[in-house]
Amino acid sequence: MRFRRLLGVSALVGAAVSMSSCSHGQSLSQARTACVQVTNALATFKASTAPGLTPGQVQELVNKAQDQLLRALPPAAAATSGDGSYNALMTNIQEAQRVPMDLLVPSLTRQCEVIRSDTPYLGS
Repeated sequence: MRFRRLLGVSALVGAAVSMSSCSHGQSLSQARTACVQVTNALATFKASTAPGLTPGQVQELVNKAQDQLLRALPPAAAATSGDGSYNALMTNIQEAQRVPMDLLVPSLTRQCEVIRSDTPYLGS
């Protein structure tokens, strides 16, 4: 009976270890998906600073950028769920609802640069 329990526990531990390695790959993929949305949002935000735009056009582009950024939240949250090192990305995206976007641009830019790199660990 003990041997069966030990065998069952060993199988569960082995499955957990193998699933955790898959989880990291999936988390990275989700973080990169979020960064595609972040990059689109940052490009839209940058367009809002072009000369010659009316205040209404600027506001429309800023609102669009914020909407694009918030669309990055679900994949960023999923990435964080699988790997806590992506929490900083998710938190910065969430802050778009309270913090002016121009203050988030440097950190979001750098975080996505790291995520797209060959060593995509924000915790490093």
